[in-house]
Amino acid sequence: MSLLRTAIRPAARLRLSAAPVTIAVRQLSFKPIYTSETTVKGGPGTNPEELFGGGYAACFGGALAVAAKELKLNLGSETTITTLVSIGPKPKGFQLAVELKVANSGLEGENFNKATDLAHEICPFSHAVKGNIEVKTVKA
Repeated sequence: MSLLRTAIRPAARLRLSAAPVTIAVRQLSFKPIYTSETTVKGGPGTNPEELFGGGYAACFGGALAVAAKELKLNLGSETTITTLVSIGPKPKGFQLAVELKVANSGLEGENFNKATDLAHEICPFSHAVKGNIEVKTVKA
């Protein structure tokens, strides 16, 4: 895909303990400015790609916590998911691509792959984009 811009969104940080999961989103208050300057050139304001990335990171983080519990895997004390949402042209319009960077000290190797694969089966965002948007999950 030919890229116009990539929105990097360090959106979701999960702290897992005996207490309920807490999701901290970096920017809860924003001024939505949706222009070609914002989307293509990275101008001021929040663009749709950043909002999508923030939602996806938070949703996938929750799904990862559920997946780890189902697989009886220890996530460790903190998981950070950073999304890179890229936008580029296609024959009629534009398309997105997503990279989910998962930073976690508790999951390694095959356990990381099992947990993230199951998280994609659980996550509503992953369901919504399946077959429409290229999604890559990597260990950060």
